[in-house]
Amino acid sequence: MRVVRYGTYLAVAVVGMAIHQSIAGLLFALAGLVATAAVGYPVMGIRVTFRAFPPLFSVKSRHRTAAITAGTAVAAAAALIDYAAALGGVAAVVSLALVRREKEDTPGVLQVLELVQAGELDAAERLVNQLTVANPSAQKVRASRVLVLEARGRYAEALTLAIGMSDAEGQDAAAALAAVAGLTGAAIEAGQLNAQDGLPVAARAVNEAVELGKPSYMLDGVRALIALLAGDPQLAVRLARAACKNNCGSLGRADDLATLARAYMAAGDNSKARETLAKAERLVPWWPRVALTRSRLDLAQA
Repeated sequence: MRVVRYGTYLAVAVVGMAIHQSIAGLLFALAGLVATAAVGYPVMGIRVTFRAFPPLFSVKSRHRTAAITAGTAVAAAAALIDYAAALGGVAAVVSLALVRREKEDTPGVLQVLELVQAGELDAAERLVNQLTVANPSAQKVRASRVLVLEARGRYAEALTLAIGMSDAEGQDAAAALAAVAGLTGAAIEAGQLNAQDGLPVAARAVNEAVELGKPSYMLDGVRALIALLAGDPQLAVRLARAACKNNCGSLGRADDLATLARAYMAAGDNSKARETLAKAERLVPWWPRVALTRSRLDLAQA
């Protein structure tokens, strides 16, 4: 689907420039694409969901037919202004048609996330058990179990499962390795794993995830935790700040905020730590790393 989408964009750009025999054609095509997408995507009800375990990144679309119809109408209207703009609209419609409906592809996986976000971990675990019986080898079903284990603070178990998932290929392997790095750090922090043994594993997993195509900026939160555990709070603060800016999902952002609060504590700035932790608690107060940071901050103030 990615090849089709980008191939369409390239073809429209070439034809648009050919129509006007200048870069103006490209600009008209771009305007048509943006206008159509601005109408179509909100109609589709796209929801991008970020969470602690990367394979569960998904796009959920609910109103595909209405979105394509609206996009087609905009593209047709653009033809009254300029043919290149209409072509750009067509490219946007093609893109809308190619949006994957993850809920249909992996039934129940998004519901697990929603239950975890709501703190309904028993219900989430029951659903994961059902999904596992139906499709025990599915990568996203296994990722759902990792998420539930992480939400319960059972990092060592989650880490074992994530390591077993890292023998996949391509993006699935990169995502699993990123999870291995993050879970290793969390296990060390919680006293479930020795730092001397775990830190090299976490660092290696980060590097391998990047080599397999994981965007480097998406690993800033993991790098921040590794830096914190390695005794470099200043670096941890810089990386955690960057991670918080890039992570808009409640679970992932709360996790990164917990790391940032811990880094401020290690740097001797408990005031900023309290302020940062309060932001995390407004998102997911029960998240294990948030709760652990609260207990350590309260102990430090006692």
